[in-house]
Amino acid sequence: MFDFDSARKLVEVDDLKMYFPIHTGLLRRHTGNVKAVDGVSFDIFEGETLGLVGESGCGKSTCGRTVLRLYEPTSGQIRLDGRGLAWGNPVARRVRNRSDRVGNWAAGLVFTIGAGLLVGALVRGSVTGGWAIAGLVALVIALTLAALYGAAYVSRRMLMSSEGVSDKDFAPSEGALRRLRPTMQMVFQDPQASLNPRMTLAGIIGEPLSEHSGMSAKEREARIYELMDAVGLNRDFANRYPHEFSGGQRQRIGIARALALNPKFIVCDEPIAALDVSIQAQVVNLLEDLQERLGLTYLFISHDLSMVRHIADRVAVMYLGKVVELAPRDVLYDEPLHPYTRALLSAVPEPDPAAHETAQREVLQGDVPSPANPPKGCNFCTRCPQVMDICRRIDPEYLEVQPRRFVACHLHYEHQETAEATAA
Repeated sequence: MFDFDSARKLVEVDDLKMYFPIHTGLLRRHTGNVKAVDGVSFDIFEGETLGLVGESGCGKSTCGRTVLRLYEPTSGQIRLDGRGLAWGNPVARRVRNRSDRVGNWAAGLVFTIGAGLLVGALVRGSVTGGWAIAGLVALVIALTLAALYGAAYVSRRMLMSSEGVSDKDFAPSEGALRRLRPTMQMVFQDPQASLNPRMTLAGIIGEPLSEHSGMSAKEREARIYELMDAVGLNRDFANRYPHEFSGGQRQRIGIARALALNPKFIVCDEPIAALDVSIQAQVVNLLEDLQERLGLTYLFISHDLSMVRHIADRVAVMYLGKVVELAPRDVLYDEPLHPYTRALLSAVPEPDPAAHETAQREVLQGDVPSPANPPKGCNFCTRCPQVMDICRRIDPEYLEVQPRRFVACHLHYEHQETAEATAA
């Protein structure tokens, strides 16, 4: 059992949103958004495995990719080991964009005019003093550009002060984000599509080392062999290509690549979905063994609720871009609170044929609404067997109803009368 009391938070996600714009018409105007992730909040403790489950299209993979900043989040906060990865304040993005546009426009104008003057001076270089004029023009350009960038910095500070924005509200730059990449990695769903078919096994595993470490060729080779041993791949396979491996072996290559830089946090995006059942067990056991030896932290995304129960310490359930319930594994599986969680768990096949025939299934009616046009109120109100009038009017808050147990459902709020009065 994972000890939450002594563990510290490694990943903190607060009100994360990832909207994809919809452009229609001849002029491609922005007419709406696909709300793939809509206000998701959770924490992951160091050394923990958080399972993220839900039906296809609910936003699980998008959430994992956004947490790693493979997508630029629309809003919300992401912190990894105390360092911010996203825009802490939407106003900060506008401040940076505005000051950058002004600075780039002015610098471009000065550079264009100055370059024209400089070329003219060089053309006249045969005239007495031509080279001196060219040098003077270059100096003036450099000083003007420095003054403009200084003015842009002062302008940004003034905008930050007027808008109430601090330095911590800004997302890290591309360079700073690149330096954080070694601490967070991903194991992708499709082991075939995630590997470059033109690279050998050694080249695939060694690519992160070439990009992010200063290792020599000999050190990289030793590290590649060490990783191959760790994931159970024969060293003789180092010069083979991805198409020469089975699905399970390709997924082991993906895991070795993710481990190359000694990350703290790994997003496992349905790493067993494309594998046979016998191979699934091998890959999951490998992930557990690596976690125990290396102290890794996982966000484990999967459709397989039985496998999530085996590997996860806590489980978060997503529906239409929102987390509807989050709880410790055993508590959630034994006594689910949200109607969607109960329906999801009731769909898990029973290994005993007799029990399978007599099991009480909660079959949901209707189709999943479109994330581009979610229903008013609770996203689940169109399919919920226990829907109330308030569910169609007010979106339930995501609250802690029991210690370490969160749910977004009006059925479990103590102050439902207050919500009714607010709606009225």
